[in-house]
Amino acid sequence: MSNIRNFHVVPGKAEAEADFSEKIKKHKMTSILRNIVCFLVIAIIAVLLIIQYKNQVFTNAIITSQADYKKVDNTYFTKNDGNIITYSKDGISCMDSKGKTRWNMTYEMQKPIVRTAKGIVAVGDSNGHIIYMIDGNGAISQVDTNLPLRDFSVSENGVVAAILENSGNLWVNVYNKSGELLVEAKATMSMTGYPMTVSISGEVMGVSYFSVDGSQMRSSVTFYNFGGVGENVTDHIVSSYDYVNAVVPTLHFLNEESAFAVADNRLMFFSGSKKPTGVADILLDEEIQGIYYGDNYVGLVFYDKTGTSKYRLDVYADNGKMVMSHLFDMDFKDILIQNEQIMIYNESQCSLLSMKDREKYTGTFENPVFFVTATDSPKKFVLITENSLETMELK
Repeated sequence: MSNIRNFHVVPGKAEAEADFSEKIKKHKMTSILRNIVCFLVIAIIAVLLIIQYKNQVFTNAIITSQADYKKVDNTYFTKNDGNIITYSKDGISCMDSKGKTRWNMTYEMQKPIVRTAKGIVAVGDSNGHIIYMIDGNGAISQVDTNLPLRDFSVSENGVVAAILENSGNLWVNVYNKSGELLVEAKATMSMTGYPMTVSISGEVMGVSYFSVDGSQMRSSVTFYNFGGVGENVTDHIVSSYDYVNAVVPTLHFLNEESAFAVADNRLMFFSGSKKPTGVADILLDEEIQGIYYGDNYVGLVFYDKTGTSKYRLDVYADNGKMVMSHLFDMDFKDILIQNEQIMIYNESQCSLLSMKDREKYTGTFENPVFFVTATDSPKKFVLITENSLETMELK
């Protein structure tokens, strides 16, 4: 009998291919598992860093940069797309966070109204008829309403919605960036009510109307869609909400997906980029002392009735849920809501809070401060003083 103990068996082609295929599967599975583990580690580290930052408390503030700036009396400030907008009766200008002028224009207005959207600044004179629009590069276009201006809003694409009045007659008109009239709608007390304010975002416009029916006051928040969704509905009205015994002077879009309105007795939130629907209606039984908004939050200031402090700040998310209620005594100039935090400040001091009502920093300014704006960094703020523009960094 032959001795076959050392006989070498050569595998067939099919067996070799099967073995090679199995090795490929194992390699792919190992790679997938390795990627999953790496992703989880990165995600855990990111979450820990976020938690660490949100719980971080700052003890010091330093000025990291400074630029010459001379504040002029009767000058007002606002912000737009990371820049600072300065305006008065004589003109308007834009400068970056380092104090470098990006653009400016002069005019003569008695009571300038300034509205902003991302990358667009619009200014018009109350009771005037010209609205100037300036983009991020300083290019100027204008809208001639031909009628006295009462209020207006501007969108990111340069569309203007304006409330106009002449001899007791009112209109809510919409214009494109070139000044062409897109929509002309006459408002009457018997049909729509008196238009109190207007806000526009994308292809949706919201208008707050006020009317009196006998002895009863009524307000309506009405949304119009000028895109495809609104083509098949009467007067482009996609949704409308009535509020009895209420006056609604405030209506703003927080972003393309959400808007809010404030009445003398309630706070309302709406959701939807095409057809806004009401998501929250919060009744209020206290007099509002201030309305502040930013990111996806709205803050209302009241006097504190408990006697514990002077003021109370209630902050709501865009779904209508209250996220915090903060008591404080500082007589404030402004309140900023950005980067998931809140800054309350006046000319001499400031207080920084997290959205969980955790105090992150409290301090004083070296020089009187007239305006503060946040930056992309949650640790840095730009301050305007009498003679300089400063960047403050928290440590």
